[in-house]
Amino acid sequence: MNELKNMTKEELLDELESKGICVVLDNNLDDYIDYLNDIYEAFNEIVEDISDNCFSEPTQEELQESWLGRVKAGLDEDFDEHLAREFYYEDCILDEINVGNARKFFSWLDDKNRFFTYVGLKSGKKSVDLVEYHPCTNLESYLLEDKQALESVFFGK
Repeated sequence: MNELKNMTKEELLDELESKGICVVLDNNLDDYIDYLNDIYEAFNEIVEDISDNCFSEPTQEELQESWLGRVKAGLDEDFDEHLAREFYYEDCILDEINVGNARKFFSWLDDKNRFFTYVGLKSGKKSVDLVEYHPCTNLESYLLEDKQALESVFFGK
């Protein structure tokens, strides 16, 4: 990991982003936008196989509400319960991010899905969240392995 320690913050940001790793600086929710589909996919991949889902099982009414929200946004399909369930969980995930529970949710997802990696870094009031979805391999990027090196570059520790 010596190569990490020799990088500037800008070089590290470029390298992480070039590897498809979501970098969120100081809770800037807009930074998650480009990676929401990966986050949704990582969740949908495991939702039917886990017993302790962090979200409640949707009611028929909630499925209808999620579906209608997509119809209003331009979806032109007949109701599909499986797809409505995905929309419901997408709404739940977005709500978690918007209300400030992203770290808790990502830690939970990291624990449940071997293809999803979350690294949270914090120093005083500064924070960096690193999110990687790697569905083709269960190995996280080598860039995320050394938390101390990451903190050193991001926070100058």
